[in-house]
Amino acid sequence: MKYTMNKWSINLLTLSISIIPGLSIGSGITIVHNAVVPTTKIPVAAQIEGINQSPPCSQKECAGKIPGDANNVNKDITASRPIAAGNYYSRGSNSQLSIPQNISLAEINRDGKSDFIQYADNKIFVSKTDFNKIGLMHTYLRNPIKRVITGDFHRDNYDQVCAITTANELVCYGTSTDNKELWWWFTQSNFIADGEDSIVGDFDGDGRDDILVYPRSGGKFRLYSLKEDHFFRLMENFDEGNLQGLARNNLQIRAADVDGNGRDDLVIINPQGQVLLYGSTYHNGRNTFWWAFTTNQIVGSNEQVTVARIDNNTTDDLVMHNKETGETRFFKIEYANGSLPAMENVATGQINQDRRSLLFWGHMHDHNGETGAVNRDDAMAYLLDSNMFARSDARWDSNARQLTYWWAYTQHAPNNHAGWTAMQKKPLLFLKCKFADINAEPETNQFYRNLNNANNDYWRDISYGAWNLYDSKLVDEWQRMSITNADWNRLPNRWERADYCARAYTGSKDGYSGIVTLVNGEGDAGNHGYVLLTPDSSNLTFMSHEVGHTFGWGHSFDDTGRIHEPDWPSQPGEYYDHWDIMSAMDVATFAYQPINGRAAGPEMNAPLRKAFIPQHRIRRFTLSELEGREPIKLDIAALNKPEANGYLEVRLGHSEQDYYSIEYRVKSGWDQGIPRNTVLVHHVVNGKSILITQGGTERLPGSSNTFDLNPGVSGLRFRLNVDSFASEGYTATVHLSLEGSLVY
Repeated sequence: MKYTMNKWSINLLTLSISIIPGLSIGSGITIVHNAVVPTTKIPVAAQIEGINQSPPCSQKECAGKIPGDANNVNKDITASRPIAAGNYYSRGSNSQLSIPQNISLAEINRDGKSDFIQYADNKIFVSKTDFNKIGLMHTYLRNPIKRVITGDFHRDNYDQVCAITTANELVCYGTSTDNKELWWWFTQSNFIADGEDSIVGDFDGDGRDDILVYPRSGGKFRLYSLKEDHFFRLMENFDEGNLQGLARNNLQIRAADVDGNGRDDLVIINPQGQVLLYGSTYHNGRNTFWWAFTTNQIVGSNEQVTVARIDNNTTDDLVMHNKETGETRFFKIEYANGSLPAMENVATGQINQDRRSLLFWGHMHDHNGETGAVNRDDAMAYLLDSNMFARSDARWDSNARQLTYWWAYTQHAPNNHAGWTAMQKKPLLFLKCKFADINAEPETNQFYRNLNNANNDYWRDISYGAWNLYDSKLVDEWQRMSITNADWNRLPNRWERADYCARAYTGSKDGYSGIVTLVNGEGDAGNHGYVLLTPDSSNLTFMSHEVGHTFGWGHSFDDTGRIHEPDWPSQPGEYYDHWDIMSAMDVATFAYQPINGRAAGPEMNAPLRKAFIPQHRIRRFTLSELEGREPIKLDIAALNKPEANGYLEVRLGHSEQDYYSIEYRVKSGWDQGIPRNTVLVHHVVNGKSILITQGGTERLPGSSNTFDLNPGVSGLRFRLNVDSFASEGYTATVHLSLEGSLVY
């Protein structure tokens, strides 16, 4: 799981690295899916001046073919791309072909099918491209994202994800061994400016995708590759070749494997609507591009040009889609008397033809060996006016004996791109203090670093990435207090006890959202302005709970009326929401190994977490909206799985001050200590969250419960039927209905 991943730094460009499956460090050979790929250490490369090269044939002779492969006996990079499950082949991202709402298509979970990737602020969400948009995984970065780049950069038969952040970093992720998480891979300085495009493809034929950087305002093309296990480097032996004389402004650049050898070439559309083909080749020790042909003006001003496999072979084809009329045309990437030959053996079939649309491609359906589907891409039309996808799959029409496309679904695009709470910095100051009569240090410095880091991670996840505590300062040095442990315990209140430690620190306390104090002897612990920890209470559950008070949350409750702490003014039901961090005296926890197996979790319930949940992920019902209706079916997403396709909270009630809240919790992440997946119901009154225990606290599949909406008023209640928990995708399906009639 991501909380226990190993990380370290190396003295090279102050880059960070981590281990993901299949990646190794320091060896000359990397074993990846039973394929042995030689790797070499690539030093940091300086900018390379271009060398003026000419193709080995005239313009007339080169027309219609890619020079290079057969003519260069010195070519020494010949590995083609591996084929994975579902006959997947990597097609990396292209910043010139952005899908609206920050969406990309890439193969992330190793099933051979394209997935949706969507980012918002500092968040990345991944879901399937099926009708239900089944949630797969998510991650939160420490800084907002400017661009996402995908490709199979490590030759692992699936796409890795790299994000360019506002901190000018390139942060890259791989998929976890269970295909359920994005694991941090490495971080390096960003090498792509805002005014530059990134075109991903395997331009040197080694089976790994590279990043071609196109400076839109002028300047040299640059090629970056990842030859070892971490870090992109400027390719030392890259030369622009025949790209040198090309006018740089307003070019559309596409990576395309034109001859099926696993090495991508460049298809370029200039402002005049001409198609130019530049073949990638290896010549005289250089990876370069040689001009092959230039067509007449064949691309219309409103046409979007994409690359896809259309006619069931292993070579890429060209697609022109009119963004205004919806018309789609297929072409082979070959020279034909100043044009490209139209593809006559493939029908556009049921590819969406709506006006104002864009067209994208990927592998999305199970072809099961079907004729005409094995090597072909499926079509995904994006309808600009409705923000919907219309998917059409590559199929075989047995009646017409023709390759075609059949409509699969029309569905709303993923909508996690907006509505989240803006990122805020919430740094804490963590101080450790010794009593005058106690010298012992209960734990090592590393233990407290891990505890502090875990608290940072915890609040990042609770806030869906909105709160950044990573500027928190943990002072390793112990501060010496002038008071003994016994005298300290005789101080009149918790504030004075915590403040005694804070005053022992002579550094600045300005600019922090709160202060955590730790003493090396036992006694009082809790929160009264500052968080106060003792050796016995140094666990993540207690610390996160007390930090929650610093951030303004009170305790949570259940409806039993039990008194948890009879010796002090504990309220009825206080501390008895076992699934909520703000009941930390009595909650479901797990042993968190980075802090020596001490307690961590659970997460925060939906009512207390409401400020972080986007409004479109909350379904609100008024009582009149439910009156007289058949039971309403709802999919509820797990509270800690925002990539899931469902509401994160369902509310029913009279007002924002008096309502019932329904949520779904799954046994993972900070909730891995809860007994099992379950639906929970809370009653919220004036901001106070009360867990409903009527009929048992856990609402499991097959359960049916009614809840009084007006206690003491007979007959008005709502019924919640829990139908099922999805086997994948982190959703619970429920039915909600109103019983009884409103009095008007």
